[in-house]
Amino acid sequence: MIEPQYGDVICVNHGIYNHFGIFVDKSHVIHYSGKEKDMFFREMVIDETDMENFLGGSDKYYVYKFSEDKPSNVSRIRAEGLGRDLIDDVQALYILYKIKNKIKFKLYTPEETVKRARSRVGERKFLLHANNCEHFAVWCKTGVKQSYQVNAVIKAVFVKYLIYEDY
Repeated sequence: MIEPQYGDVICVNHGIYNHFGIFVDKSHVIHYSGKEKDMFFREMVIDETDMENFLGGSDKYYVYKFSEDKPSNVSRIRAEGLGRDLIDDVQALYILYKIKNKIKFKLYTPEETVKRARSRVGERKFLLHANNCEHFAVWCKTGVKQSYQVNAVIKAVFVKYLIYEDY
């Protein structure tokens, strides 16, 4: 497993979804917390917690690295723990196309990323489709609220609709 650095976006797989946060150190992660107490996400709050709370019973997590090909553009997103570029994934191709062609953003330094994350500690505006843990973590790093998981679901529904619309 790649060791995370200060300000990295990290993610833990929980089966049907990935949970995201901003790594501060081995004892601190900033993320939407509270799921273990609230199945319906009504009490979710951005909090700086320990790694155990972030992992939620899992024993491993992944470091997401964003690399720039030119200013204000992201060329690839790599899940280091998975050992492959996400561009290999068909869903990721769609998402990266949207990012490269429509959404421009920069990468914040680790210090700026953590400062941005800490500026939202205490926030209780969780929305699964529009302001979830992934939106939060990607925003901290890039300034853009983006959830690749939500986009994949939207794409899957869109593709299904196109396939069955004639019936």
